[in-house]
Amino acid sequence: MTKYCINNSIYSLLLVLTFFTSCNGQNKTDIIPSGHPKMIRTQGTNYTQVGCGFQDKAGNLWFGTLNEGVYRYNGKSFTQFTKKDGLNDNCVNVIIEDREGNLLFGTPAGICKYDGKTFAPFTDNQLMNSISISSLLEDKDGNIWFGTKNNGVYRYDGKSLANFLNKDYMFHRKIHAQLIMDMLQDKKGNIWFSSWNGGGVWRYDPAAARSTGVDSFTNFSPSADYYLLNEDGRSFNNADNDPLNNFRPKAIVDYRPKDFIHDDMIFSISEDKAGNIWFATRRHGACRYDGKSFTSFKEKEGFVSYGISSIVEDKKGNFWFATGKNGVWHYDGKNFKNLTVKDGLVNNDVWFVLEDKRGNLWFGTRGFGLSRYDGKTFTTVSDYKE
Repeated sequence: MTKYCINNSIYSLLLVLTFFTSCNGQNKTDIIPSGHPKMIRTQGTNYTQVGCGFQDKAGNLWFGTLNEGVYRYNGKSFTQFTKKDGLNDNCVNVIIEDREGNLLFGTPAGICKYDGKTFAPFTDNQLMNSISISSLLEDKDGNIWFGTKNNGVYRYDGKSLANFLNKDYMFHRKIHAQLIMDMLQDKKGNIWFSSWNGGGVWRYDPAAARSTGVDSFTNFSPSADYYLLNEDGRSFNNADNDPLNNFRPKAIVDYRPKDFIHDDMIFSISEDKAGNIWFATRRHGACRYDGKSFTSFKEKEGFVSYGISSIVEDKKGNFWFATGKNGVWHYDGKNFKNLTVKDGLVNNDVWFVLEDKRGNLWFGTRGFGLSRYDGKTFTTVSDYKE
């Protein structure tokens, strides 16, 4: 476990203090940078990113990275946890907290549990300790759902596993298993699953499943015109593999009818205070679902049309959109404003947005970038290197 903190000495000098104490059988190193605390790389990685963030019930912030493990921020200092401390993998894709207060980390090597003292496998189930995890959710009934890279989604009720969206559905690309990038349980109790390999999104109603005894999923995919117009960018997958479909006049057809979602690759899902479901898509901006119809936020709204990774509504009712190459966008319900590296953001390739209990916004980026935004100023709080 490695800890990064700040000490304001009367000399205002950079101090590096190293001492050894017992911590889960590992050494603890306190590194004191100048100005403010930062996350520091220790694993010698060249390419990395800060890919996920989470705030636990105690108020600690957690940040998962590619190959640098996970960092905890308590408001004063950063503490790094890696495989040396018992974490099962140094790549952390998703973080949640269960009802018992355990932190669960989804990694390429399964699910790891942290009880505040030690890291351990989540269960004795070999599959849950070995399969690549892309998303995690604890539902209102206490079930743990985990999305995987190529095996759809699993539900764990504390005793047994059930597998869904894996070899039981056929998609337009003749792919059965789904890469489930994100999951959300909405205010009504429905659970949503986002696909990253052409499956659109799926909705599951636990109440209906309990009453009927049948686990069924409702799929939301784009219209047929979406594929005929090659809006998916996969010309070889057009209907009947007819290359002439690439030249169908776009002026004649709108691939975004309100009855259909506007992309089949969805990175993340969120719900706003009004109960609308928002989808961050690969190629077609943001898409909002009010329970009846889909609304697109794309070019004519003055919004980015490519590569959204995260959508968050802050405490003031403003929306924040993280993008893959255009920084972040702020939407107040009427107007969009773009914030980029020119405004102080550490990198324009942003992977997630997290609002903490104090109202600060945190943006994790490529290059091990982590920016904190207080509403006026961006502060880089990581050892960023492009």
